[in-house]
Amino acid sequence: MSAGSSIETLKAELSKSGGLAKANQFMVQLPQLASFSVDAQTLNIFCTVASLPGRQITSIDQAMGTTQRKIANGYATTDLTLTFLVGNDHVARQYFEAWQAEAHDPVSRTVGYFEDYTYPVKIALIERGLRLSLFKKQLGFVDKIPSFIRNRLPKVGPIDLQQGEIDAGASFNEKKTYSVSLRECYPTTISDQQLGNAEEGVMELTVQLSYTDWESTVGTHTGTGEAIGRGAISSLTNFLLGKI
Repeated sequence: MSAGSSIETLKAELSKSGGLAKANQFMVQLPQLASFSVDAQTLNIFCTVASLPGRQITSIDQAMGTTQRKIANGYATTDLTLTFLVGNDHVARQYFEAWQAEAHDPVSRTVGYFEDYTYPVKIALIERGLRLSLFKKQLGFVDKIPSFIRNRLPKVGPIDLQQGEIDAGASFNEKKTYSVSLRECYPTTISDQQLGNAEEGVMELTVQLSYTDWESTVGTHTGTGEAIGRGAISSLTNFLLGKI
């Protein structure tokens, strides 16, 4: 097969599959806690790193005469790790502290019922559809950020600090190309956050969630439009302003 035909075959297969999946197009759906008043979906905008869960088949040795073979006897999973940008209101940390308190209250030293502190969590990969810009504004204060810091800052939701603008809008015909639903989740670990005079850039929070099992779904339409909440934009903008 010639190189030209191989390229055409690759193009055809990519077109058939809808293109390559992008690791930065994802959303995380966290549960709304009864013990925490802030909308949990706001945290999706602050989530910068997530992972799709893995699964490992466990096995035991079985003797067949003089031959040994491994047979499946179950499976094992690893904890889910999520990383969030931290605002000056520290909502992300407060949320996971409140969730952990439902499992083990650090004040009363009581342990909750498993059914009361575990919730489902969803992670979805997204294919963007037609985008309609609803609100666009240049961020004049970005020029005050040193370039060596600015060039390392991520694009978060509608805020692009490298370009110095907010571009909020609605995506139509947006699709979840692959979703994972995790059952009976709860945060086992809130990682340390290092502070110090030498630290630069924004603070991040990393948490680990334990879960019982997970299942996947391929292809789901998310609705006719999904606009980014103005409250979340305001919160994130105020947080970034506070870093200057």
